[in-house]
Amino acid sequence: MIGTSLGARVTQELALARPDLLRSAVMMATAARPHPVQQAWSRSLMDLYDKGVEVPPSFYAAAAVVRNLSPATLADPIIARDWVQMYEFAGSSLSPGERAQLALSDYEPRVEAYRRISVRSLVIGFADDLVLPPRLSREVADAIPGARYAEVADCGHIGYLERPDEVNRLLVEFIGRG
Repeated sequence: MIGTSLGARVTQELALARPDLLRSAVMMATAARPHPVQQAWSRSLMDLYDKGVEVPPSFYAAAAVVRNLSPATLADPIIARDWVQMYEFAGSSLSPGERAQLALSDYEPRVEAYRRISVRSLVIGFADDLVLPPRLSREVADAIPGARYAEVADCGHIGYLERPDEVNRLLVEFIGRG
């Protein structure tokens, strides 16, 4: 099973609760405890949603690009413009489902629990991730017995989109050894 961000937390919990369902687990951009900045961001977006405030697409796009991408990616003005346009095209309205997902940023630390994960695991951190800094991914890898940790340079929270060749190389290498 492969998960990123909240999907990685789901992967971790499944590996803990039902290891019999997994051959291996890959967690990217993950954490075993809440991050205060991520919690503040989530609370802010939930407040806006709850008050019926619709954020202008241009603001949402700029904020999403700055939060999710590496300065290395954004150094090229053409690429930066393309990312901003892609986020603007995607829109800024939060759905009820996204609102519920934001509420999941408040949870109890799970570092000790993850020490009981027995599934073969790979944890990937993204060097410039502002949403879930790589030290948090490293903490997950350090908690899981025998887990391998890899960090991908020059990418942010969506590193699998910024550096897909490197992420895919890590995935193929890990899965191929299984």
